[in-house]
Amino acid sequence: MRSQWKRLLWAAVLSGCCLMATFAWYYLTKTNSHTNENEKPLAFVGKTHEEIQRRPATRLLWQEVATGEPLYNGEAIRTSDKGEVRIQFADSSRYLDLEPDSLIVIQQNKGEIALDLMEGSLFVAAAKEGTDGAGTSLVLNSASGKVDLSKASASLSKSGGSQVDVQVLEGSASIKDKNGTNKVLSTGAAGALGANGLQFNKADLQIISPTPGKVAYVDADEKDNLTFKWKGFPAGLKVSLHTGNSRKDMKEWTAVTAQGDESFKTSLPIGKPYWKLVAKDPRSGKVVAESSVYRTDIQARYAPTMVFPMADAKIPVNKAPFDMSFKWEKGDETSHIVLEVAKDPGLRQKVLTKNFTSEDGYTLPSLNEGEYYWRMSSYYEGSDKPVLGKIQKFTVSKVEEKPVAKDPVDIKWLTPEDRIQFYLDNPKLDLSWAVNHNEDVASWRVKYFEEGDDPSKLQTIEVKENKAEPQITKPGRYIASLEAIDKEGRVIGSAPHRKIAVAPLPLLPPPKLLPLEGNLTAQADGRTELKWEKLDGAKEYMLTISNKDGKELKTLKYTTNQTALKNLMPGEYQLRISAVDQHGRTSEISAPRKLIVPDKSNLKAPTLKKIKVN
Repeated sequence: MRSQWKRLLWAAVLSGCCLMATFAWYYLTKTNSHTNENEKPLAFVGKTHEEIQRRPATRLLWQEVATGEPLYNGEAIRTSDKGEVRIQFADSSRYLDLEPDSLIVIQQNKGEIALDLMEGSLFVAAAKEGTDGAGTSLVLNSASGKVDLSKASASLSKSGGSQVDVQVLEGSASIKDKNGTNKVLSTGAAGALGANGLQFNKADLQIISPTPGKVAYVDADEKDNLTFKWKGFPAGLKVSLHTGNSRKDMKEWTAVTAQGDESFKTSLPIGKPYWKLVAKDPRSGKVVAESSVYRTDIQARYAPTMVFPMADAKIPVNKAPFDMSFKWEKGDETSHIVLEVAKDPGLRQKVLTKNFTSEDGYTLPSLNEGEYYWRMSSYYEGSDKPVLGKIQKFTVSKVEEKPVAKDPVDIKWLTPEDRIQFYLDNPKLDLSWAVNHNEDVASWRVKYFEEGDDPSKLQTIEVKENKAEPQITKPGRYIASLEAIDKEGRVIGSAPHRKIAVAPLPLLPPPKLLPLEGNLTAQADGRTELKWEKLDGAKEYMLTISNKDGKELKTLKYTTNQTALKNLMPGEYQLRISAVDQHGRTSEISAPRKLIVPDKSNLKAPTLKKIKVN
């Protein structure tokens, strides 16, 4: 029993040591892996979709990967059944897109980047000419040979075994099998590298549309909006389209019987479906030939959304010709849109064809009564084929509007009658008023004349707002009247006559020095405290100092109504003051007031230049 406990104890100790060693190894490899500043990453993780995992060369467990993470020599990347990832190579514009259910290892050896596609599929985009890294070699290694992708944009796939399917979408790729045989595939060519070398070449079959590797834009409102066109299948075969969400799950979508070069139209779901063309003997049903598997990014494009008029709209108008308004909502990435208006459903009897870039509406002037048809079309950047909207109909018909009796509006003058209106430069009337139903008024008719004038001199103006400032020739007393006019030109209200007096704005009166009576006397030290009346509307004051004989000695400017003078020499002075209003006009100068500076001020050298002002 005792020995059994010893064995259990030793087993626990050994298990604990192994566990600690395992944790220590993972910790050390985690902290030391790729922290060497001298090791540069081969690539970086770009945009991802769904679950993506990585496994560094020094680890056994898979880890989740995020956008922006660096990838180093020997790392493996795999995607889930719905996962996708873009891998951007360092120091290069080249990238690869790894598709769902795929596994790849990235390595660097002797200045070239090597890819090992274990399973699944990927797309490699060639580096742009003249960019950094454009001369770096990129190869795909397999047990059957090597594919040089340095100058190609290509799609590659591998499903079981060692065979790698290669489709060159742009440029050229060099395939070298294990026996040293070289084969160059150019744009549009496809081949497979297997255990027996380059097993077959599908260059005789050419897919014309949709262009492999390019985005296919389709009209979302069109039923059969995607054209499949090919060249190379023998005549008389039944060609079917197989499509699905993955390479492993593709089913027949549609089929035609080819007579030589052929094409057909169909619709596929918006997204990135996989597809291939399969040619069968119509009698035996045996597959004679098939294309490579392609993956096309199908994106919807839309015609502008029509906002007004709606389909079969009936538009009543009070008068014709009529200015017809069109409203729409344009889609994103459109270069311009086209509005077509015609008198027939085929748009042959055109009334208007007009291009727009950023507008969302247009008013077509002088449209007569009748039936019209219109259509909006979108043009997208990089394409000269329009996305046509539906042809819609609208009818313009004239309807006699029955006059609706309205209560007269109530108008009240806001301009007071007992207050003189002053003007500065040119005489004018300042009129304003209020009304209870302003929405019923289209304009106002203002009439005015000078009191005592002949009525034939009556002046009339029309305004849109509830105010008016008509110019007059001279000051005086004027009589104004007011009428409210509706949109039909009818008078729907009036205001009683208003008398307004207009006069030029008077100057400010001269300020008076304080105190109002008696002489002003300086202190014994020659300091003089002065105050004068503060006038409303005065911006500043001008104080003039003269000697007792009236000779002007100095003029001082103030913004307040008080000051202090220093260092005046003994004797008598005359002070006069004027005011400047807000418009810069100077009032009349006040009557002179005597200022006496006593002899005991002890000033030895009286000079006017030494006068100080507080």
